Formats: sequence, C-alpha cells, structure tokens
Amino acid sequence: MKLPRLVLLFALLADGAPRAAAAAFTSESAVRHALANNADLAAARLTVEEARGRLAKAGRLVDPELESELKPDVRGRQGVLGFGLTQRFPLTARLGLEKAVSRAELTVAEAEVRDAERRLAAEVALAAVDWLALGTQRALKERQLANSRELVEAADRAAGAGEGSALEAAQFDLEAQQLVTQLLQLDTGCAALLGELRPLLGVPAPEPIEITGTLPEVAVVGTGAVALSRRADHQAALARRETAERALALARADRWQDLGVGLLGEVERVEDAPAGIRQDHFVGLRLSLPLPFWKRNQGRVQEATATAQRRVKESEALAFRIRAEVDAAERQMAVAARLAGEVTATLLPKAAQLEERLAKLRAEGQASLADVLRARERRLQLESMRLDAVRDFHRARVGLDIATGSIVPNPKTP
Repeated sequence: MKLPRLVLLFALLADGAPRAAAAAFTSESAVRHALANNADLAAARLTVEEARGRLAKAGRLVDPELESELKPDVRGRQGVLGFGLTQRFPLTARLGLEKAVSRAELTVAEAEVRDAERRLAAEVALAAVDWLALGTQRALKERQLANSRELVEAADRAAGAGEGSALEAAQFDLEAQQLVTQLLQLDTGCAALLGELRPLLGVPAPEPIEITGTLPEVAVVGTGAVALSRRADHQAALARRETAERALALARADRWQDLGVGLLGEVERVEDAPAGIRQDHFVGLRLSLPLPFWKRNQGRVQEATATAQRRVKESEALAFRIRAEVDAAERQMAVAARLAGEVTATLLPKAAQLEERLAKLRAEGQASLADVLRARERRLQLESMRLDAVRDFHRARVGLDIATGSIVPNPKTP
C-alpha cells in the first residue's frame, strides 16, 4: 500500500511554494528584539514618565491667596478698602513626606517595568525553546516516516510474494499515515508558537519568523543562594513597602492642616466734623490655624497602617515564593537531565546494538527486513523520548533564569 497521494501532493506544493524572507532570530537575539520592540512594554515604560511627573509636582507649597474687600458706608462717604495676601505653610514635614512618597512610587514604577521585561523575556525564551524542540522533533518524525515507508514497501513485497500477511501490511500503512498526521500536528504547534511570538517580538503579520540554532546539550549547573535583589518584582515589593511606610507617616502628618500666614492693608475714609473727610491707613498680620477637633484623619491613618502591614506580608510571601520557584526549577532540571542521560547512555546504545544484531541476522537470512525496521523504529522512539527530556531540561533552565531574574540580558536594555 502507498500513502495517500493527496498528502504527498500537499507536501510537494508546500515545499515548492515561494516564501518571503523570514525574520531570523536566535534565542538570545529574540529576547533582545522583544525588549526593544514589544508594544506592551513600550506602553509600560511610559508609567515611569507618569511617576516622574507626579514626583515633579509633589512637595510644593500651595499657591498664595490674594484677597480684597470693600465696605462702603451706604449713608455717607465713609468706607473701608482692604487688601490681603495669604500663604499657607505646613506645621509638619508634610511636603517632604509627599516628596518621599512620590519618589518611592517612582521606584515602584521602574521596578515594575523591569519585571515586565523579565516576564516578556521569559515568554520569548520559553517559546524559543519550544520552537527549537519542535524543529528537532519534526526532523525525527520525518526519519520515522521514512522508516515506516520502508516497512510498508517491505510488507507489500512480502504480501505479494505470499511470504507475509496483507493485514500486517495494512497495519504498517496505517502507522505511516499516523506519522504524517503527527507531522501536521507539529506544524500546527509551530503555527501556534508563531502566533504567540509575533506580538511579543513586534513583528508585523505578513513577515515570517524563524528561530535558528539548536538546543544545547544537557548540563546541570547549580545556582546556590538565591539573590532576591535580581528579581525586579521583589524590588517592586520592597518599594511598595517603603511607599506604604511613607504614606503612613504622611497620613499622621496630615492630622494638622496648614497654617495660614498673611499680610493685609486697609484704607479707611472717615468723616470727621468739622475737619471733613480723612483717610486712615492700616497694615497688619493675619494668622489662621485650623484646630483638629473634628477632622483628625484617624480613618486615613488606620488605612495606611493596614496597607503598610500588608505590604510587609506581601514582600515576605514573594521572597518565599521566589526561593520555592528556584528550588523547583533546579529539581526539574536535575530530573530531566537524569532522564536524558539514562536514555543517551543506556537505552539508545542497547537499541542500536539490537538493530545492528538484527541487521546481521537478516544478512544471514535469519531475520526479516520488518524485524530490522521495527528495531529502528524503537530506537527512533527512544530518540524522541530523549528530545523530550532535553526540551524539558531547557524549559526548566529558562524557568530557573526566570526565577533568579537573570533571564533579562541587561536590566537597562532599552
């Protein structure tokens, strides 16, 4: 039996169709390109400018107030004309605390942008690992398909010569068609990854994307102690904690409202018989002090106290979670490396020896071609298992880089 002609025709047309030049990236250059061209990250970076704007206007005195009044005597030519200028000053360190809160909020915004870079780099790196793993799996499936086609042809010849079963030949053909379907599934996975990578990299829809290179060999490297300072989200959590502490101090300082200090001047027209109209001039000082009888800001202080306590708990929980993420990634790397090593060092050599032995027996007429091809198929399945282990190892390795914060090549990447 033969594979369906429609499938072969589709493959030939796909290979012969003209293709546009693809945007080629390595795993590392894909991460750098995403950090420079991702639209969501560009929007996130503007939050830093917003925070800088809030910092620029924080901690300033309120504008002075200019007052005037006119009090004419409705029964004569007498009256009073007055002018005043009032400036309000805080009785506490409120202005400095406002500046400190805004400065801490700027630190939070900068750390959140760095964490957005970390998460973006993580998505791109994981997608690149999956892309390269799909490429190696596709090459292996093509080798398996070629082997299955040889099985089909051998079974057809044996069935035609009356030395084999037509049912066995049909089973081999079905297995070959299943491999074609698996290849199409891998192509579907590549298409899905392409859809994920395009917005991450900022590559427009018509332009193809390609991740070049291969997955390196498995090599476990321990990280030792966890450096929390490399995790931007932990830095953001500490900055939020500082912001909450500053906000609590500001809420306590706001119990006293601003003191108003003003200068005033008056010109008074007075009719003094028999001398007539005279003008008197006055200059004075005005003080205005709101007394905290009814508005003592207790609710705001209570809220800020709870917020500060919550930020402390959140930063501690995040540190605990980061250490757990690092430990989990290291364990996953170790297990995947052990599996890949076991398959490479033990199972694959045994499978190769069995295949070689069957080939010799076939040359002596003691084994059939189907036996040899079956042994080759088992070896290729073990190779597929090894590739899966290598992929899982590198996904865990990327997970370790994500957990330790080293996934971003340079925290100041524009």
